Amino acid sequence: MALIEDGLGDQPPTSKLKVSIARAGLRERVHQTGLIGDHPSPAERTRAGSLLVLCAWTAFVLAGASFSKASEHFAQAMPAASRTLPQDAFNVIAALGVIGAALVVLGALAALPAFVRFVRSGGWSFIGRHVLRATALTVVTVGAVIPLSLWAHHLNAFQRNGGDGIYSGAFGIWALFVAATLAQWTAAGVAAARRIDLARRVLYLEAVLAFTVAGAMAVMTVSTALWWGAMAKNAPWFLQGTATGSKPSPFNTQLLLTMALMLIAVLISGYGVIRVGRSWTALRAA
Repeated sequence: MALIEDGLGDQPPTSKLKVSIARAGLRERVHQTGLIGDHPSPAERTRAGSLLVLCAWTAFVLAGASFSKASEHFAQAMPAASRTLPQDAFNVIAALGVIGAALVVLGALAALPAFVRFVRSGGWSFIGRHVLRATALTVVTVGAVIPLSLWAHHLNAFQRNGGDGIYSGAFGIWALFVAATLAQWTAAGVAAARRIDLARRVLYLEAVLAFTVAGAMAVMTVSTALWWGAMAKNAPWFLQGTATGSKPSPFNTQLLLTMALMLIAVLISGYGVIRVGRSWTALRAA
């Protein structure tokens, strides 16, 4: 601050200077998290890369929920002879989704003893506000399920899938609350994981889990693309909600956004895996 004041004198800061300070500050923040540069310790870089994969998984869960909604009852809408490829792709996505969730839970359980020690030593002051916000969002999101479900039971399939604008709007708002809830719990987890003292063997396990979850996301993304391609070829009417046997465009906005979010999550997790991989040898040497 003193250097900036001496350089400016009585003049106000220019826009170029403001942008420069903001850019430098953000760069130092990212350095501090261990996501760029080689100055953080191998353990910190491994931790940062693993947490980046966790954040990517949260985004992928949202994309997976969107795909689940878009593919609902797809097998009933296409000829039996053409169901093999899309059904196999769907089964792969479902199986890897369960496996990925189990691996994330395993990673949390592995860090649980260190987390308990962290809380007992006064760590709640660092994560309490995150947990309280996440809990409040969870209560609102779960509470909204009951009236939304009762409303849906009074609508037909067409109305539940876009035919009723008011219901669709309410469902969209609820989906935003789901996304916010997941994001807030992830933020709470990251805030805690950045501060707890993890043993080296736990870091090894977290790194392996990060590699596996990132790989699962990549395979699920490819499987989603295969499912979309098979449906576009054999049952394009399902993608547009038109009459069976018609030939509409296979383009689907929801699937496009879903695939985009999946790809973004895969790229983010890929960078996290690279950070973990580059730190692996140094971590073992340490």
